[in-house]
Amino acid sequence: GAPPAAPPLYAGEYESEAGFGAELLQAYVEQGPNGCAAIFRASVADDCPALEDELAEFLQRHPRLSWIKHVHDAALAPSDASAAASLTGAARALYGWGLAAGGDGGVLDRKVMLSLGKLCHHAAFLRDAPPHSDDDVAAGPAPTAPPVPGVLLAVDASEREEWRAVGVAAADDEHYLLRMQEKLPWLCKAGGAAAPAEALLESLLATAASPALCAERHVSQEEVLKLSLDVAHKSAWRLGDSARGRAARSERLVRVLAAAANADGQAWLHISSRLRSISETGLRKALLEGGTAEHAAGDPRPLLLWSLLAWEADKRAGGGGGSREVVSLHGPLLGELLAALGRVDDTALRSTLQRAQTEAEAAAAQEEEEEAAA
Repeated sequence: GAPPAAPPLYAGEYESEAGFGAELLQAYVEQGPNGCAAIFRASVADDCPALEDELAEFLQRHPRLSWIKHVHDAALAPSDASAAASLTGAARALYGWGLAAGGDGGVLDRKVMLSLGKLCHHAAFLRDAPPHSDDDVAAGPAPTAPPVPGVLLAVDASEREEWRAVGVAAADDEHYLLRMQEKLPWLCKAGGAAAPAEALLESLLATAASPALCAERHVSQEEVLKLSLDVAHKSAWRLGDSARGRAARSERLVRVLAAAANADGQAWLHISSRLRSISETGLRKALLEGGTAEHAAGDPRPLLLWSLLAWEADKRAGGGGGSREVVSLHGPLLGELLAALGRVDDTALRSTLQRAQTEAEAAAAQEEEEEAAA
């Protein structure tokens, strides 16, 4: 059997040794680039076998360092499968940091981490994927990389965390939200840190509700509401497919649609009051010219809710909706919207919104036909 462990030289020797390893590695990190380089040398060259377990645990807690070790391991891997596993580990570490809910990670830092994560994600798939010939291309689209499992991230507004699988499309969606904050710095948290989706949505809707804020931030109400819909769509993947997740996704969409409807509340009620006598041409004109631009009093503009419905219908008709939730008032979303507006029993408004949805879809289909014929 194995020889008995040597007795400690002093009381608590083994406990202090365990703490010393972690303290040493932390001290290296605090030294900056030179200290991090020392950690990499130790991890790569196996110069410190006694620190092997603590080093692995330490790198697990520091994804900005661990992914480099994973990439190095992939370069020296004895097989494609082993290299793919290491590259997947790198993608997991990078996604974990880029998608973290808390902390003060800046927008640019998170963008870089997500971009590197996608690169490692694709590299892992290509390293271990079966060959794809020209015949395969003719038969259909090339296979895509499977999601990276085991990424810890926040899944809802409460920042409740779960271990989830992250696909390339989800990383693309998060990257879009970061680009949005890069272009509109007023969306970021204090100090320029990236804001979570719920905070983005609240800030955008508050701006949309205030023409003065829109003017100050050089955006229109329509632009801000479209960005709000984008946030609801792009962050939907985090909420999952459970009943709770589906309800949360609908609730976000309804908040945006209700904000748009409330901005032109009187105009919608006016159209509803004469819906039975209004022609299709008259309805289209009312939808297109029923609002008043916030920057030029009296200048007509489309009703904001109509603009959102037409925008969504246009994306679906053109095949550009991707994984976006279907925004249509021909389904249960209408009832939820009316409830949010406090008009569940308003049958005239219900009919008006349904006709507006039909007009939006007809306009999108007509535009698609004209583009195809051109």
